[in-house]
Amino acid sequence: MSADNIQNIILAFFLIAIFGGLFLFMAVFFIYVFFQTSKRKRIRQRVLTTQTQFVGTHRWLPVRYASEPRFRSWFKIFPWEGAGIVVLMPGSVTFLGETNSGASVQLQFAPGNSTLNWIGKSPFPNGAVSWLDFTTASGKQYFSSETGAFVFGSDRSTREIYEEARKCFGGS
Repeated sequence: MSADNIQNIILAFFLIAIFGGLFLFMAVFFIYVFFQTSKRKRIRQRVLTTQTQFVGTHRWLPVRYASEPRFRSWFKIFPWEGAGIVVLMPGSVTFLGETNSGASVQLQFAPGNSTLNWIGKSPFPNGAVSWLDFTTASGKQYFSSETGAFVFGSDRSTREIYEEARKCFGGS
């Protein structure tokens, strides 16, 4: 075997290892993404089951949730830390959900105690996701629409949530 053949074999093994590592990384990442998507779906289902009386016939929309510390954090895989629903009622918007660690979160926003703000995309450090926030005396709570496994389309659907919440706050 010549030196050129040995070099070609080593190069081929090296390239196979590099592409195999990239494929493995991508496979693990997509498995994690779909696991997180199913976890958010289970959270929403659990909230709807346990809060049936509260939700009643009010309109609700699925959302992803982030507290202010999570939203501002630079080191994270996903910018959201939980999921749930926003329940739209005349004069208020209520978030019912859970964090990914299982802690229940219930937040109520009304014109007298909070303001609603459109953020849109906030690429650093929050990726291609569009956001809105409710600002209260105790800080900001961030929400983005639930778009499934991927964030494509979050701008339009989060804007719809923002517009519906504005209507509940008495805006046009």
